[in-house]
Amino acid sequence: MDFQWAEIQEKELLASSFHQSALSMALVSADGFFIHVNSSFCSLLGYAEEELSDKPWKSVIHPDDRDLLYSFLSDSPANDRSLKQHEIRYICRNGETLWTCVSISQITPSNGIRPLYFKLVQDVTERKRKEDDAKQAWNALLESERMYRMIADHSTDMISKHDRSGRFLYVSPACRKLLGYEPEELVGIIAYELLHPEDLDAVPQPQDIVDGRSDIVLFSYRFRRKDGSYVWFETTGSILRGDDGEFKEALCTSRDISARKKLEHQLLQTNELLQQISNIDALTGVANRRRFDECYALEWRQALRFSTPLTVILIDIDYFKKYNDTYGHQKGDLCLQQVANALRAAVKRPGDIIARYGGEEFVIVLPFTDKRGAQTVAEQLRREVESLSIPHRQSDVSPVVTASLGTATVIPTLEMTSHELLLQADKALYQAKKDGRNRVKTYEPS
Repeated sequence: MDFQWAEIQEKELLASSFHQSALSMALVSADGFFIHVNSSFCSLLGYAEEELSDKPWKSVIHPDDRDLLYSFLSDSPANDRSLKQHEIRYICRNGETLWTCVSISQITPSNGIRPLYFKLVQDVTERKRKEDDAKQAWNALLESERMYRMIADHSTDMISKHDRSGRFLYVSPACRKLLGYEPEELVGIIAYELLHPEDLDAVPQPQDIVDGRSDIVLFSYRFRRKDGSYVWFETTGSILRGDDGEFKEALCTSRDISARKKLEHQLLQTNELLQQISNIDALTGVANRRRFDECYALEWRQALRFSTPLTVILIDIDYFKKYNDTYGHQKGDLCLQQVANALRAAVKRPGDIIARYGGEEFVIVLPFTDKRGAQTVAEQLRREVESLSIPHRQSDVSPVVTASLGTATVIPTLEMTSHELLLQADKALYQAKKDGRNRVKTYEPS
């Protein structure tokens, strides 16, 4: 019970966090229309929430940046849940242009409909302005080595030069704060020796850049600090060439992105939680109908492939409408939760599936289970429900809540459909009710 309520509270907390977050967030359909936006997102662009609801995403994106975003959506595989980031311009309601960093993660519902996109939007207008100013200043200051050194010495980003092997030739004083090293301690060390072992393949070798089509690359990785801990770096690397066009040295500008990486990890966890919630019946905590359809189709294919028996059990709480009318819907919900717990306790194999089929009906799928095994499990399920001893004074079959069950078992063939097995179980359930309820009936071909 506590576990189920925790799941429900977690879902409510997730929705509340979305709407009340100081971070600007939006949910967008695969067709490019806003589905949900939070108040921070609306405030960022100057819109009211109802003005953005069902509004095309592209209508608030700068025309020059639309192709970039739609290229991402069209190129991303359907099952790709990884985080993507882009810097794009939004058009505010007052017509002003806003530079943003948009983090996009894909959510693929388990029912097979088109994917949704979760967006986290950060205002980086001021940073872009500073970057533009810095670029202009950089171009001017490169004319003087003295001025270049002045910039390097005062930059919060770490600026470094490397030879073809990756050896540090120069490191700016920012390394003291970022890495805990004095500049002279790093000079002569090969940078690759301080990389996190898992990130070695993520960092290009200077020769790879020289042989590539671009002399400028952007990459992120973990770098070891002097105290042994790791910091996430994002580095822009440029190849400087001599008059003969050959490699002279590599110039790198590195910044600490640990906070951003932590946020990306939290977003991925949120995405995984959304996937889990979308497969659970919020009231009972068992799988919902959508999840059942998905799992049942998979088990049918497996049984068809290996010619193994597959069992379906349909369970209906006896006289549940009378129970609701007598005790009220809150008690009815509690009854459903208790029954779901009892069924889950009786279905113990990892591969067995229990789901809420609708209203007061539950369905259980038992792979590799023959007719005799199905009867044994179904009788155990019936006893578990009856042993709850939930009072039901309006029941025509027992003073406590009981359940009727219908089982059906087949070895699938190409001539059959998965729906036929469900129909057989439904017929058996109907017979159990007809014969007096609180009993198990197994489908027998006529």
